[in-house]
Amino acid sequence: MKKVYIMRGVSGSGKSTAARKLARGKKARIHSTDDFFYNSEGVYAFDPSLLQENHRKNFNAFIISLKKGFPIVICDNCNHKLVNYQKYLEAAVYFGYAVEIICMPHPTNEVAASRSIHNVPLATIERMLHLFEPND
Repeated sequence: MKKVYIMRGVSGSGKSTAARKLARGKKARIHSTDDFFYNSEGVYAFDPSLLQENHRKNFNAFIISLKKGFPIVICDNCNHKLVNYQKYLEAAVYFGYAVEIICMPHPTNEVAASRSIHNVPLATIERMLHLFEPND
């Protein structure tokens, strides 16, 4: 059975680590908008003006993986609101995938900020947590 995992959680909650564990040793594809912020030298360079474009690029890459029929496809974004991951969910169902939404436990804001590999500021993590919608 083909499966899509949609990761949810604030920055530093362990989404990417969990996604890599889900994919390990399997024919899987992980799609994260963060991947589109690495420059040609391999350095992460977040630019908020590119966020919408990079989300579009990530979704397009996700669709390509679904069309190719990879047995496991993972959306590794914060997905703090349903509106953030609704189209991933709908695309997965359209292409015949079972979907599992994985909501990571929320660490304290300070722990999340210290674990964030992209140095997301504490204030941003606090805002994400404040806006985070529970799973239905």
